Amino acid sequence: MLQTTKIGIPSNQTGTSATVITRQQIQQMQPFSLTEVLTRVPGVDVVRNGYLGATSSIFMRGMNASHTLVLVDGVRMNDPISPDRTYSYLDQISPDAVERIEVLRGPQNSIFGSDAMGGVINIITRQGEPGKPTLYAKITAGSQGTVQEDIGLGGQYSDKLKSFLHITRQDVRGISAASNRYGINSFGTFYRNAEPDGYHNTTITARTEYTPLKNLTLDLSSLYTRSRFDLDSYGGYTGDDPNFTGTNRTLTLNGSSRLKLWGDRYEQITRLAFTDVRRENFNEPDALDSSKSHDRYRGKLLNFDFQNNFRLHRTNTLTTGLNVQHEWGDSYYNSLSIFGPFNSAAQLRSATNTAFYVQDRIQQWDRWFTTLGYRYDRHNRFGGHHNFRADSIYTVKRTGTSIKGSIGTGFKAPTLSQLYGTFGANPNLQPETSTGWDLGLEQALLGNKMQVGATLFQNQVRNLIDFRPTGLFSTAYTNVERARMQGLEAYITSQPYKCLQLRSSYTYTDTKDLGPSSTQGDALFRRPRNKASFNINYQPIKRLNINLDITHTGQRSDLDFFTFPARPVKLKSFTLINLAMELALTDHVSLYGRLVNFLDTPYETVKGYGNPRISAYGGLRWAL
Repeated sequence: MLQTTKIGIPSNQTGTSATVITRQQIQQMQPFSLTEVLTRVPGVDVVRNGYLGATSSIFMRGMNASHTLVLVDGVRMNDPISPDRTYSYLDQISPDAVERIEVLRGPQNSIFGSDAMGGVINIITRQGEPGKPTLYAKITAGSQGTVQEDIGLGGQYSDKLKSFLHITRQDVRGISAASNRYGINSFGTFYRNAEPDGYHNTTITARTEYTPLKNLTLDLSSLYTRSRFDLDSYGGYTGDDPNFTGTNRTLTLNGSSRLKLWGDRYEQITRLAFTDVRRENFNEPDALDSSKSHDRYRGKLLNFDFQNNFRLHRTNTLTTGLNVQHEWGDSYYNSLSIFGPFNSAAQLRSATNTAFYVQDRIQQWDRWFTTLGYRYDRHNRFGGHHNFRADSIYTVKRTGTSIKGSIGTGFKAPTLSQLYGTFGANPNLQPETSTGWDLGLEQALLGNKMQVGATLFQNQVRNLIDFRPTGLFSTAYTNVERARMQGLEAYITSQPYKCLQLRSSYTYTDTKDLGPSSTQGDALFRRPRNKASFNINYQPIKRLNINLDITHTGQRSDLDFFTFPARPVKLKSFTLINLAMELALTDHVSLYGRLVNFLDTPYETVKGYGNPRISAYGGLRWAL
């Protein structure tokens, strides 16, 4: 059941392009971060400004990172005070704390509103399982001075109560964020980026479900992360900065109730969630740079959702809801350089969006499923906006053939930083709007042992907001008319034998800037035109699992900011091969190991920023 649909629709009964990643699949890959997991999903690409702990951007079907909504247990994680209101710290959530990940591609605004123009990623944390409470611990160590400890405790304590608590600690010496591949700068001076940029993070996730009455369920969840990381001034030549550090603290609290009446014909879901994000960066003088700076960002988001599901008939479910979001934040920047002191502070600003949504789920003949949705948003600054969405899937059961498609519109208001922030703020910005559609075909083969599918998609965005030059020495956020993203997603999954699973995908993405003549027709930055992945999981005996993972990323456009003005460049294509193995020594103890970038491939996902070469990790897992 896709929980992200809000009414629990089976993945094979929705016209939405969706991918579900299970806890078993995550454990087989042994990833250090969710970045490694999501970058293998069709239509999704994640780029990171350096190694573990660096800020990341999630591009879905070529849309901007700001158009991807990230949820954790249904709570919005997009940072209200980040420049484009994205969630940039995927590395903070341990893969071991995750039960499953649901990825919905295409506009999802009719239910989720702003931030969901490109799609939604819902990270669902582990919950207490039936049976006596369980305890597990895990320790991992390896290249780049990496040490990670995980501990989890949870279970179903009674018919009414179940819970799970997970704590993870990461300590990484790291590599230089500014890639050490750059050794001689353009002025002929020898300099190599060599100072490692470390990362230290603690994350706690907790979830409790209590059923005081047969028809009433209460769900409480929370996430707390606190991290400290080293930064570099920029990527490429001389970007190293040994005294540049940052901190990030995120707290989310979520409470929901689910009430069923009249023989489950009516269901009421009430959710109240709060997110608090605080970030600070400190740059002290050093031998290469005598300037110093300090910047601070604080953002909060309060989200209230009142949902009503009416099961009018076994073939029809009507959903109505009221959603209120209130966000506020401020920022501060102080610097001292050869040009003198500079101070800037953005006062506390806020925005409120109130929305009403309705969705109708129609089922015909157990093989045709259609969902129609409408949402009206009322923003306190930008007024009212109407958005709709429709998806449908028809399955020919005799042949195992499914035809599906969806179409929808989206709306996203400018962020607090874009309107009032310290750098490049523009109070005259207009909201972004979009229209997106897709059409796909899925086929089951070999007695349902193989599934293949392909989907065509297109998105068009109007009033796209971008950070662009407004003069010789000035830049600001501006609306850049239009952009178009279109392409093809394809996948094949197969399990020819019980011990062997094969998964592969391919995504072709063509992006075009349809804005001013100076950039018209150019590809949008950091979106690869071609991307493919292939995964083999082999379990020859019950106690041994072997996982081979291959990803290929094609060329992509980027900017080289070391030159002035910044010049467009092409990042080379690359292929990464990872190999993971796990051996159960006893019923309670497992030994595991992983080789990453097996071919020792040098590569960049962002111009000038480093990524690790061949690396090895291993550890022990203990469960009781």
